[in-house]
Amino acid sequence: MTDIRKIILTGVLILGAAACGQGDKVPDNVLSKEKMSAILLDMNLADAYSYDITPMRGMPVPDSIRQLKVKEYYRQILDLHHISVKDFMSSYRYYEAHANRLKEVYDMMQAEITRQKNVAEGEERRQRYAEDPGAFFPYPKNTVISKKQDTIFPFLKRKH
Repeated sequence: MTDIRKIILTGVLILGAAACGQGDKVPDNVLSKEKMSAILLDMNLADAYSYDITPMRGMPVPDSIRQLKVKEYYRQILDLHHISVKDFMSSYRYYEAHANRLKEVYDMMQAEITRQKNVAEGEERRQRYAEDPGAFFPYPKNTVISKKQDTIFPFLKRKH
């Protein structure tokens, strides 16, 4: 009996070690976290964009038409990423079933949004600076700056 227990225990330990080694890897038939993040980010942006669509005279689009446009956008996004609906849905179900990995995907999306926002803000700053070089001066335009030492607290100056 002890030999059988040793064999079973060894088998369990080997399987456990093999499972631990694959902790961060997704199966081959599932989209990588990076690819899934890029697709979901595009889909979220398309969904947000669909709310900005207004027909003539600024009237809101009926929700049924908006949903049709979103489906069309999703199809275009999947085509852009060269992914079939079937492959996307099976990967999405995998990530839904593994909440920790789905969170990693959403964290990657958030990091990309932050990166894009920083790039856009940097471009905006460069444009503003090109138009008005004083735009980033940290003082109001009517402030006079002297190269002399602080004159408000002369008693704090060191005497030589």
